Parts: sequence; structure tokens; C-alpha cells
Amino acid sequence: MKKYLVGGAVRDLILKRQNNDKDYVIVGSSFDEMLSLGFKSVGKSFPVFIHEKYEGEFALARTEKKSGKKHFDFECFTKDVSLEEDLKRRDLTINAIAYDEKSGEFIDPFGGLEDIKNKILRPTSEAFKDDALRILRAARLKTELGGGWEFDKILSDYAFDMREELGELSKERIYKETKKALYAQNSSVFFYSLLSLGALKILFPYLDDLTKISHENEYHKEGSVFVHTMMALDLCSDTTAKWAVLFHDIGKYQSFAEDGNFHRHYDEKIVKSAFREIEKTLSLSREEFEIAKFFALKHHKLQNIFKNSMRISKTAALLFSIKDKKRLKIILEAVLADLKGRIGKSADFIFSKEQVIEMWQLLKCADYGVDNKTMNVMQIKSIIAHKQANILKEFIKNITN
Repeated sequence: MKKYLVGGAVRDLILKRQNNDKDYVIVGSSFDEMLSLGFKSVGKSFPVFIHEKYEGEFALARTEKKSGKKHFDFECFTKDVSLEEDLKRRDLTINAIAYDEKSGEFIDPFGGLEDIKNKILRPTSEAFKDDALRILRAARLKTELGGGWEFDKILSDYAFDMREELGELSKERIYKETKKALYAQNSSVFFYSLLSLGALKILFPYLDDLTKISHENEYHKEGSVFVHTMMALDLCSDTTAKWAVLFHDIGKYQSFAEDGNFHRHYDEKIVKSAFREIEKTLSLSREEFEIAKFFALKHHKLQNIFKNSMRISKTAALLFSIKDKKRLKIILEAVLADLKGRIGKSADFIFSKEQVIEMWQLLKCADYGVDNKTMNVMQIKSIIAHKQANILKEFIKNITN
């Protein structure tokens, strides 16, 4: 038996990128022999093992045959499988290189080293079409690798052939792959890649709709609403803020279709309808969903806080409605990205992010001294609103003098 380092670990070794996940393929062994050598089986669908003395995961060389439409519908074969046969089933040539750690030799039967040199993402074989999720993984890898990488034409052709299967991917798998892409600095590359492969309209139809409508006003000269969304997306670092930015304008397509303008894109009925569609395609966490929906409904008002262009009582009520500081920071990051992610007239900021946070803290820490026993709900709300407005008036007075 012989072991080889394979997959992303080899690719990143060549590219001098950090990768702490080590995957090995074992050639010339069997399930029983691996157990006899002290390896423990951990693979549910495939013969994968770990060993307390060795780092990484170890898998028997295998071939696969698709047996159905689901991602787990595969038959697995391990008897007398060669290294080259194992590498051939892998998605991209740059992930189909093996490395012999003892000799320092790279085994590259499919031209992965040359594709790394030329920054090309190319399918290893037609087996690429066995799992539609590979389209998302290719888009995500292009995003993570940075500038200059391109899809080979055959990958684009395969993606076209796989369009119907994209619609059968579970929302959990789509979410996980998309979130990985959001960790990258330039996450927009992921969505532009899906757009170029014809996959965006199937996976994220509500984002694809944004490519069909244009801003073209003094504040937005970047072209389509989709381009603005992508520009804003790349100004965020927090992944939850990125989800919020990604969906903040999805109501514009329906608003434009119904009214010929965007004026109702944050209307509650339109936003709720849009987020029902999001729920069908992505298994967002509760916090991600709540923040994104809140931002879609309120982003125009949240912008007005930074510009000091809203009545103080409304500013106070909006800030006070945000329940904790962590959520506030995420929302403010999304607001600033939305304001800056554009070509055209820039907004005049009166307050900084730190000052808006200070406003929120003053409102949350204030003692409103309301007698709940002698007042009704309307009276209590009126007193609190009046005191909150006074708190912000005093704060603004102090920083503008």
C-alpha cells in the first residue's frame, strides 16, 4: 500500500496558500487491512479513516458511479483502483494532483500543474457533471483564489448541461457553499461567476432579477441594481452584514414591475414576499434572516441617521429598536457599504459609525423613570419617545458645537 497527499492540500502547497486540512488517498489496500493497522472508519458513504498517530484523513482509492439525482446517490468501488482512476473522479484538474511526501514527486495525469500556472479552472473529466454543486464550488474557488483565474470553456459548457440539476440542490448545500464564498474578500466574484455560468437565475432568481433593472440617477451611475449590490457586498467584512447587503434591494424588481419605479422596494408586503423566496433557496440562520429582513425594510431610514436627515424622534425610535450592540454593528456596517458602494453623488455623513453607536448606547442606558402603574401604554410610549428625543438633541448639540 502507498499513500499520497491529494486535493486542496496539494493545490495550496503549490500556490503557497495555507491549508490545514490534509487528505490522503491510499492505493493498494482494503477496508479490513486499514482496520488491522489501527485506522478507524469514519466515512458514512465512502471508505474514509483516521488514525490517532497520524494527522489528516485517509481514504481508499475509489471510483464512483452516479446512481440517482441526489448528491448521495453514488455507488463506490475500491477494489484494485489505481491512483489515476481516483484522481480522475475529482472535480477540477488543479484538485486532481497527488503528492508523494517521501519523494517530493507530484503525480499530475490531467495537467493540473499547467492549469495552476495559467490560472485556469478546468474539469478533470466528464465526471464533473455528476454533482451540480461542483458549479458552486468552482465559483467559490475562483473567488478564494483571487484575481486572474478564469473558467475553461468546457466548464461553462458543462454548467449549461447541468442547469436542470441545479434546481434539485438542497437549500442547505447551497447555503453552505455560498457562505464559504462570503468569507472571501471579494465575494462578488462568486455571484458574477454564477451569472456568467447561467446558474444565478436558477439558484438565486431574485438576484438575477436585479441585473434586469437600472438605477441611472445622480446617486447611482453604476448601471444595474445588481452591480450596486456587488459593489456594496465587497465593502463588507462580516458575513451576516454581507447577507443583509446581498438582499437589501431585492424588492426593487417587484416595485419597478408594478409601479415603474423603486419607491416601494422597502414596502413591507414586497419585502415579505421577497424573503419568502429566499427561504425557499437558502437555510439562513435565524439571526442572518432577521437582520437581512430588517435591513431590507429599514436601510433607507438607517442611511438617514448618518446624514442626520430624519426627525430626531424617528432616529431615536429606530436605533432603540435594535436589541443589542453586536446586531447594531452588523447593521451599521451594511448601511455604510450600501452608501459607499456606488458610482455617483456621494452621501454627506454628519455622524460617524462610532457616534451612531454612542447614540444607541445613550438610549439603551437611559433611565426613563416611567410609572407603569398609573399610565397607559400610549402615555408610556409618549414619555419615552420625548425623553429619547431630548437625549439625542443634547448629544447632537454637544458634538456639533
